[in-house]
Amino acid sequence: MTLDRKHQCSRTMGKLHILMLLVMKTATTQGYGQKQSQTQPEKVKNFEDLYSEGKEAYLDNNFKDCVTTIEAAIKDFKFYTDTVSKCKLKCSRKSEMFPSVLKHSPEIVPFEKLIHETLCVMKCKQKTLSKTRVENIEEKTRTDFETKKPYDFLQLCYYQTGDHQNAANAAFTNLVYNSDHEAMRENLKFYMALPEVDENIVKNLESPDYVEQYLVGTDHYRGEDWEKLIETMEEALKEYLLAEELCRVNCDKPFDMGWYPDFKSSVANHFTFCLKCKMNCAQNLNNFNGEYMDDLLPSFYHYLQFAYYKVGKVEAAAQCTGTYLYLNPDQEDMKGNAVYYKEVEGVNEKWFLPREEAVAYVERDQDEQALLDFIENNYIFDEKEEDSEPERSLENNSSENAVDLDADEFVAKWSEDDEKFILEEKSTDLDDSDFINNQLLPPPVVKFSW
Repeated sequence: MTLDRKHQCSRTMGKLHILMLLVMKTATTQGYGQKQSQTQPEKVKNFEDLYSEGKEAYLDNNFKDCVTTIEAAIKDFKFYTDTVSKCKLKCSRKSEMFPSVLKHSPEIVPFEKLIHETLCVMKCKQKTLSKTRVENIEEKTRTDFETKKPYDFLQLCYYQTGDHQNAANAAFTNLVYNSDHEAMRENLKFYMALPEVDENIVKNLESPDYVEQYLVGTDHYRGEDWEKLIETMEEALKEYLLAEELCRVNCDKPFDMGWYPDFKSSVANHFTFCLKCKMNCAQNLNNFNGEYMDDLLPSFYHYLQFAYYKVGKVEAAAQCTGTYLYLNPDQEDMKGNAVYYKEVEGVNEKWFLPREEAVAYVERDQDEQALLDFIENNYIFDEKEEDSEPERSLENNSSENAVDLDADEFVAKWSEDDEKFILEEKSTDLDDSDFINNQLLPPPVVKFSW
């Protein structure tokens, strides 16, 4: 692992930049962290400060301090993101309940909603987070934590301090989110061969709750404990939907356009950036310790329909079957299960109506896909169209301030072959199975190479 040995760490305690439209009667919060005493609050180091100190300790071969500070940085990052995410989610859910001050201007209602929601989030964070920590974090630092880079340092520092089991855990955690990291793969093999390391308990230190619950559920399935399977899978499903909701609210994040558009163009581009981020959440959440599950959300209902049938709850089984087909209508195995259930005496066609959470999920996804399709179909232009249809162009027409469109942080990408901007299409490949008629088909046993 190579490091850029730059000893620069921003420690400026500048005031928070808040929406210019908001006028606060109380002092503006400066940053984040656990709440301190109201009298003479001590300065709180944020995860960026701690991460920088940990890397310095690593470079100085002070591996004990490297472990201590990077562990603290990871803990603080989790605390920070968890607090902010929950505040955003809470305020988003109650956004329709804020009292309006408008009487005659419906066109600014969406902006009033944003102002109320922003104020709600600020007040929420103020209750938990410190006033003595800097909020502004370098984008590289944030990216490092999102891609689990700190575990790259930790695995080496753990090894140097003799904690080989945790070295294996840290290496595995980093590899889960960076599957092409060949050096880390070799490190993990090395750690697993050490006599102090029990490969049976090597774990992903960042494993989400829904993944753990899902895997426990598959154990109940293999053990034919149907009641436990129902309980566990229903809980895993709730955890998954919550994780996706949190992922989506976290897409409300900064976006460097690389240029200075007018207000409407800025809002449109930033919204599109956030929209694409939200639509990637499902794919990102399908990561099961480094292996991606196809059609993860429908699979919850596959396990549930089978388990409900096994305990004699045919109506619940039929509803889960209908829900699965609502999410994945072309799956032939489940079509066969629906035929099987419909032949059971007393079964009502209404039992196959999809569950509410699935309907809301699909309708939202359809609307967002329709809007993204509109952008893809209309924000396509060449140099000739820029003069004749300026309203359809994105505001960046300066070659001197060209945006790095290959970073997938913008609406359009330039195609050398077509000599125009285009957008990549979202993949919608589905995995079909063989159809066996008049036989109830159980869900496939989930197997992983690790």
